[in-house]
Amino acid sequence: MNIEITATEYRDLLDILHIADVAMSGHRREEDSRTARHRALIQKLYALAGGEGLERLISYDDTVKRYIPTEDFEKSTLAHLVIEEFGDHYFWDLLISRLTERDAAQMAGGSERLQALNDIDRRHAEGLIRQRYLAEFAANGVANLEVVVRYGSVEGMPKNTSD
Repeated sequence: MNIEITATEYRDLLDILHIADVAMSGHRREEDSRTARHRALIQKLYALAGGEGLERLISYDDTVKRYIPTEDFEKSTLAHLVIEEFGDHYFWDLLISRLTERDAAQMAGGSERLQALNDIDRRHAEGLIRQRYLAEFAANGVANLEVVVRYGSVEGMPKNTSD
């Protein structure tokens, strides 16, 4: 297979590859064998940078034995802004979803009862809670979040709200 792209498109591809690489590997301390093929493809595409006159963006690092983005790439890429925006959105979405599900289950009398509701009733119950969290976090961020410790649980140990 041959794919023809312009130099500008290749530069954009480098951003996309970097985003993918960070998403697959940026949070890991060890390489994930599930993504080995993907990382190998990223390396293959990074290796083409020199032939396109973009060695100032991607260079081979002999110590780690792979192609890596350079400081010039890091300064000129849109990738980190995109990743940061995604991470921020994902954080709030996940937090609101988990708090909504927790509160809806409590109001319904437990997770099983919440799951037993029909889709319309469940969406209605969760929607009201979700809107409350959306409004709260839009207005105050995490300023009003607290971890509540309840005493009197098993063996005198505190019971956290996350237990």
